[in-house]
Amino acid sequence: MKILIVGSGSLFDESLLIRYHQWADVVIAADGGQMHLKKAGLCSDVLLGDFDSIGKAELAEIKDNSNSELITFPKDKDYTDLELAINLAIERGASEIVILGASGTRLDHTTANIHLLYKLSENNIKGYIEDEHNRIYLVKNSITIKKQKDYKISILPLFPFADGVCTKGLSYKLSDAKLSFGTGQGISNEFCDKTATISVKEGLLLVFVSRD
Repeated sequence: MKILIVGSGSLFDESLLIRYHQWADVVIAADGGQMHLKKAGLCSDVLLGDFDSIGKAELAEIKDNSNSELITFPKDKDYTDLELAINLAIERGASEIVILGASGTRLDHTTANIHLLYKLSENNIKGYIEDEHNRIYLVKNSITIKKQKDYKISILPLFPFADGVCTKGLSYKLSDAKLSFGTGQGISNEFCDKTATISVKEGLLLVFVSRD
């Protein structure tokens, strides 16, 4: 099952939202993510959160006029709305998850949301975070990515190090390399083939496909 999760972070490209809305079998809005959908004239299948990002009038309108399944959580809770949405997607049998509206001006939230990709990895679910300039993957074995014009690839270790890192189809090749946390060794690599393959033997990699 393909699930789209829409968070309340920045989401300026409406066409991106429309494309993934058409792709998804189920759409989950995490709190203010519902407003991104509404602006684009789209609906969610599930709306969840503590609704601190949606006004009372807006929430009342949603309850009266929407067919979305509504799941309410208390404001004082141990998990962010986006994490609750990911947990629900996993519980409902997602095989692939795309997350929009997960980045923005709050770097603490953005960083925490990137870390949530670990939940997908641990449950063997394909997925990534995407915005207008980036697609972010968490890789524990290997991944093959199609070349995109004007995009670069950055590879960063999560946790102290990633060992046995190999790349194919990138200009700056890595062969059985060890990437340590706290260095920028894997930043801004470039495609030199139609696809790039990145693999790691030990540890986890964050892979960013990014453009200016």
